[in-house]
Amino acid sequence: MRHLLVSSGDEGLVDRLRTVLPPGSVLFTARGVDDTLERLGRSSRVDVVVTDDPEVEAAIREEVPGTLPVVLLPAGVKAADAVRAIAALGDA
Repeated sequence: MRHLLVSSGDEGLVDRLRTVLPPGSVLFTARGVDDTLERLGRSSRVDVVVTDDPEVEAAIREEVPGTLPVVLLPAGVKAADAVRAIAALGDA
């Protein structure tokens, strides 16, 4: 089971991901740097962050100790392409 935090201004990204992620995937959502960092601070169950916001990725690298995987997607990415990028992480 993989726990993903999706941080995006694109409200449809979560819905698109839900349709193609493997069963057992758990999605949390956040929007923007502050909301994302707060969510990460409250949850130790996040295995990977998926975002289309370079500022979110930079803030995680700066504020979150360790090597939490972050998948930075281009805006408007197709769900299948996003899943391939997440799968490329292996069992992170």
